[in-house]
Amino acid sequence: MKFKLSVHAKDVMKNRNIIEDWVYAILNNPSVTMDIAKDEVHLYGIIDEYNDRCLKVVINPLKNLVITTYFDRKMKKKGCK
Repeated sequence: MKFKLSVHAKDVMKNRNIIEDWVYAILNNPSVTMDIAKDEVHLYGIIDEYNDRCLKVVINPLKNLVITTYFDRKMKKKGCK
């Protein structure tokens, strides 16, 4: 399934040096998936190229839209694989 990036997601990716390929890698193969609501899902995965940090991608599956993305330090400690 193809997801679009929201304007906010594009802005934070630029500001946080998050590469679009990383976001799509998590979308295609998340390590952890958390269904928060019917219109909000959190996806996590390790980015090897960025010191094995845990990238969180928040999506709206109803709109096929990436809402935001960031490196989540707390999730890394909880088992982002």
